[in-house]
Amino acid sequence: MKAQNVTILGLNRTGLSVGLALKQSSAALEITGYDENREVLNQAQKMGAVDKTQWKIINAVAEADIIVVSVTATQLEQTLRVIGQDLQAHALLVDMSSLKAKGQKWASQYLAQGHYVGAAPVWAAAALVEAVEDPAGARADLFKNSVMCLMPSPAAEPKAVETAVNLGLLLGAQPFFLDAAEYDSLSQGVQTVPGLAAAAMFRAVVQTKGWRDMLRFAQAPFAQATVPLEEAADVAYRAFNDREATLRWLDALQQELKEIRRWVADGDEERLAALLQQLNQERGDWLVTRARNDWQEGQGPDIETPGLLGQMFGSRRKKEA
Repeated sequence: MKAQNVTILGLNRTGLSVGLALKQSSAALEITGYDENREVLNQAQKMGAVDKTQWKIINAVAEADIIVVSVTATQLEQTLRVIGQDLQAHALLVDMSSLKAKGQKWASQYLAQGHYVGAAPVWAAAALVEAVEDPAGARADLFKNSVMCLMPSPAAEPKAVETAVNLGLLLGAQPFFLDAAEYDSLSQGVQTVPGLAAAAMFRAVVQTKGWRDMLRFAQAPFAQATVPLEEAADVAYRAFNDREATLRWLDALQQELKEIRRWVADGDEERLAALLQQLNQERGDWLVTRARNDWQEGQGPDIETPGLLGQMFGSRRKKEA
């Protein structure tokens, strides 16, 4: 396969891990990295996640065949607005930010040409309890034996979608297609609400007398439970993106907390212990299933990887030559 140009916009943990996975794959790809933080650009090259870096975003996308966008939801619209006139006609833009319906809308509004596919690469089970987007935690196997949710724009050509599928396969993830609005609604319960719950927990502690001493000996459970605060701006943005869904999930969470509080107030240790044991078993089963990527439904089609990544671009380049 001829070398293709891949640009990664946003060198957070996800973006860097994409670069590392692609560099360790069999595909002959030249990878360019862009980030607003110059130190992160230097770190990306030292890690071997990119072949070169650009500190001007327009230069980063101008010659790219594939653009992977890994920025926060609050940065996405501005990013698409800035690069929208500079993509090549055949370019595939894979948007890995957290809001898919708005991503499709903004792509339609700002991209003069090219093909947009919304994507959500799911982290491997072993990485789920680690820090959210710390670049130092980037790893080539971050998506191995997992799934990549794909939400193509209706205007994206089939070969562009095939290329997005095979990009995911190079990362080690199987394709999973669903509607963008459906993804946003479902992710409220497992992304946005955990962030709001983390905020409530941390705020409850720091408003308590003696909170400094409490934090002095706080250990893994508290640290892991409050990890979502590392995405504070995105959590708030997503919460208001679909207020109805957010409120519905908050009401459900509040109801569960009320029930648990009632059992504690009544001294019903047996019932609470039984519930916690049951939920721990279900959580363990979930993590095992995630590690095996062995779901009963939703697996993507079994697609041959070699060659397909070049179909979209190779044939077009021959025609352009």
